Amino acid sequence: MAKFSMTKSKFINQWIRHFASELSKEQFENYVKDQYIWHVFSYELIDYDELLIGDDARRAFDSITKKDCICCDMFNGNGVIDNLSSKFDTAEKIDEEFKEFYAVDKGYSWTYIKTHEGDKFGPYFLRMK
Repeated sequence: MAKFSMTKSKFINQWIRHFASELSKEQFENYVKDQYIWHVFSYELIDYDELLIGDDARRAFDSITKKDCICCDMFNGNGVIDNLSSKFDTAEKIDEEFKEFYAVDKGYSWTYIKTHEGDKFGPYFLRMK
């Protein structure tokens, strides 16, 4: 059985703290709270110069070192797992296996999100400066 490093709720709070700290309270309440954190990207709530979408996001995820990352299958499981299994270390494998999937490196310098919307919204890749 997988050992979880944190709850999904804590993961979401940490993700928001690192990748969406510029949101106004109103933006958070209207677009993100009790919804999907990737709405930060889809509603273009913050101007990210480094945000990649679609195949560009997939290529960036595939090329990045994933040795120390935190992963969350938002629709299944009870928590967040440290370290991405080599079974799911490419965007293609994630697309095939997961409906809604988030990955961040442990330093929160990048994030990859595969949404349940398929190519309509996302996937998204953001590397912080």
